[in-house]
Amino acid sequence: MLSGIMAVKVAASLIVATGILIWAVIEDLRSRKFSNRSFVAASVIAVLTVVASSLAARLSGGAGGEAASLFISATLGFGSGIVFFLPLVLIGVVGAGDMKLMAAVGILIGWHAVLWTGVYGLVWGAIFGVVQIIARRQLGLLRDNLTNLAITRSKGNLQLHHIPFTAPLLLGWLSHLVLSGAFR
Repeated sequence: MLSGIMAVKVAASLIVATGILIWAVIEDLRSRKFSNRSFVAASVIAVLTVVASSLAARLSGGAGGEAASLFISATLGFGSGIVFFLPLVLIGVVGAGDMKLMAAVGILIGWHAVLWTGVYGLVWGAIFGVVQIIARRQLGLLRDNLTNLAITRSKGNLQLHHIPFTAPLLLGWLSHLVLSGAFR
């Protein structure tokens, strides 16, 4: 069971992280990207939330080690957003905006939640992709792509489907919250 101030800090981080992800989905649907300006703003909001949580802990009589713990968690969360998503950016699975978004959100949620949000987000992305292929009646194109990959092992001739990946990331985050028992 969390103490009163700790419960407020966790709730604030969850709410702000969810808000940033919703904001990113809206921006992605409008412009098909998560801009650098939004990345900076989301990062600043996340850092301010962590600092406010740390100050609240200190003012309520918390130990100084708690502030250091929050700083370490924020740093690891930011770094994990880059480390986990950079390979996916380099092979073209997600865009750089998705990586920057998860780095900013990682400041609030920590490395463990970034990892699971990414895993669940990839599952949701696959579901979105299959639904898109079925809705557009492009099963033949999927077959051709898979055949090309199996024979040539090259992505050169593939006709790829693109989805705004922030939506699967938001659903990945919500899946993580539900499956980790955050709403108990």
